[in-house]
Amino acid sequence: MSDYIQRIDSSAVVMRSVAAALRGRFLRAYEGTIGEEALARVVALFGARVSSWAIEQAIRGSGTEPSVAQRVCTADLARWAVGLYDGLDGPFEAVVLGAPNGGVANLAVALGVPFLSEHFVSAFRVRAHVDDIAAHKSQGDPLARAILTRNPDLHVIQHYDPLHDRFLVKYVNHIRMKLLDLPQEYRAFIHARLRPGGTLVFVDCRYPWRQYRLGERHMFQVGGLGAVTDEEFIAGNPAIEALQRGEGSPFVGGWALPSLPLEVQPESEWGTLPQFRAAVEEFARRQGYRFLPLVADHPQWYAELAFRAYVRLCEKESVEPQGVLVECFTQANPVAARRSRLLPLWLPWNCTDSLPFLRRMVAEFPDGKPVVFTPLANFTRTFDLATLEQYREILSDFPLVVLGMNPRLYPADPTSLFRTARELERWCAAHPAPVKAHLTVEELAEWGQEIRG
Repeated sequence: MSDYIQRIDSSAVVMRSVAAALRGRFLRAYEGTIGEEALARVVALFGARVSSWAIEQAIRGSGTEPSVAQRVCTADLARWAVGLYDGLDGPFEAVVLGAPNGGVANLAVALGVPFLSEHFVSAFRVRAHVDDIAAHKSQGDPLARAILTRNPDLHVIQHYDPLHDRFLVKYVNHIRMKLLDLPQEYRAFIHARLRPGGTLVFVDCRYPWRQYRLGERHMFQVGGLGAVTDEEFIAGNPAIEALQRGEGSPFVGGWALPSLPLEVQPESEWGTLPQFRAAVEEFARRQGYRFLPLVADHPQWYAELAFRAYVRLCEKESVEPQGVLVECFTQANPVAARRSRLLPLWLPWNCTDSLPFLRRMVAEFPDGKPVVFTPLANFTRTFDLATLEQYREILSDFPLVVLGMNPRLYPADPTSLFRTARELERWCAAHPAPVKAHLTVEELAEWGQEIRG
């Protein structure tokens, strides 16, 4: 059973979107009923504040029952991952493994191959004050220990982000599980689907973050990627304190666990464990597969690599791109780039730290072509949120098509959960221009070195 996997987490969405794209389909990550969609439309009529409140009420009853932590199993995680590719028999030239992100999804689909994630997340149902880090740690500890005891091949991170996930962490405790070894289910999948002598492309993202050590395979991370540093999450800053005081929180300042040791580790959501790389590399050596590591210190590097890969694919076919697709976080639908010859540019999060990257990449957007933008609805207006006006300013030289989001409600449009993929699919259907060529492993190795250099 793998019902405890958080299917709308970034890692699961990346795998699901790749599996859908290899079948030529769009992924609708949020699968609501007709009634839920109708309710979202009604709630949206009352504005952003009511929409955020309504989403928070819906979250109250969500999350996995804590007792389920007792049956988390590495084999179930891996079976769920490979099961996404049932019916896609190959043989494939490559399989991509490692840390997940939207750029990696676009790279895998450019290659025409599956992606198997190192990361999985469960969101367990709890109740605690959003700023009470001690309560969140104590509630997560037994969940993590139950998983670790049963699974010696897993590394567990209790991931607590009281800023970007502010409305969520009141009700769920996020437990991220990372593979330390290559599961037997992954090994069997590779043997069955990868051609003899094929390539294991390994995503080795070394984005760092300070984490508290709780045990040999057990860490606790405060915060995550955005415009707030790991030091600020722990020590606090004026903006954090103003937010807490404005909400009348009894906890003011950073979120620290002063009695525990801090270590720089691969970041929870985006970082790769060196133990998993070693296991995959050794498997490749023993089985006669090529091992191609893609090493970077930030998930944006993979987004840039994917963008340039599609530029080259268009050049290969001597057909100009129709435009650019800018996606954010879990708004990942790599099939769109292939359906409508859009250069994909994925942004890790909707905070201001992604704006310089977008501004730099705009210089390479094709002149006069539209930019299709799917903003993220995360229902939390943080002080480091990138506004739609900031995006529009950067993209002002291009015809801008915003899909799935009512600008009046950003970032709290509940209808966006259902509309975005549907509207993107409609846009692509109205602008067909399929990319037929695929990236080769040799091209990926060459272009990756160019960008790194």
